[in-house]
Amino acid sequence: MLTAIRLLAGRFAVGSREEVALGDIAEMVDVVRLGLSAGLSFDAALELYCTHRTGVLPDRMMRARLSWQMGIAARGEELERAARDVGERSLESFGIAVDQALKLGSPLSETLAAQSREIRSAHRAQIERDIERAPVKLLIPTGTLILPALLLSIVGPLLAASGML
Repeated sequence: MLTAIRLLAGRFAVGSREEVALGDIAEMVDVVRLGLSAGLSFDAALELYCTHRTGVLPDRMMRARLSWQMGIAARGEELERAARDVGERSLESFGIAVDQALKLGSPLSETLAAQSREIRSAHRAQIERDIERAPVKLLIPTGTLILPALLLSIVGPLLAASGML
């Protein structure tokens, strides 16, 4: 009970937006989907993920789960609030899909499998964009540190040989 109170108290703490990678969200969706495929309920599968992982996303999802289990807010509201706290759009679509699937009775495992593929492709695209930006970022250290040293090592001996130094 004390753990639940501490986790829920973190919900009201004022702080900056927490950063979560798309890979972490895809991993969470996969673990929940595998739990559902193994016969667990959504809450049990989410608890399995939250108890065996550490970080911002498992902590925030544990707070959300405890909140809807204690009756403080509805499942959809808490998943939406968690997505806003984390600041990731794919987590918001996860919450909407889960809420609609549980309300309408559609197979959640298939929905989460499609979402996982979508999140992984978005993560792959983000990594490729970061890789494309790397050469541009390397121009600054190259221009400020390496080129002057190279120029000095080439021109220095020439100036010393000519007697100008």
